[in-house]
Amino acid sequence: MKSRTAALIGSVGLVLGSAVAVTTTAEAHSVGIHDNCTNFNKKFPHGVGTRAARDRTSGTPVTSFKRSNDIYWAAERHNGDLDRDNDRIACEKA
Repeated sequence: MKSRTAALIGSVGLVLGSAVAVTTTAEAHSVGIHDNCTNFNKKFPHGVGTRAARDRTSGTPVTSFKRSNDIYWAAERHNGDLDRDNDRIACEKA
């Protein structure tokens, strides 16, 4: 009976140890390109939009953004706040 209890305690320790490792990895996450527009604009100064995107603005629309469906949708999946006006251009700026 003691060996069975020891095995059970060992299994619980493995499960708890795994949970702690996952938490530690998440906490160690550094600031990435998709975390905010400041970081995103370091790589894409005028933002990224889909190929058919048009800037919604009352002023002069931004047309110099990079056009890439793949990059835009990857950014949206990671952080939906990068395109707050929903014009299919993430972090656009003149």
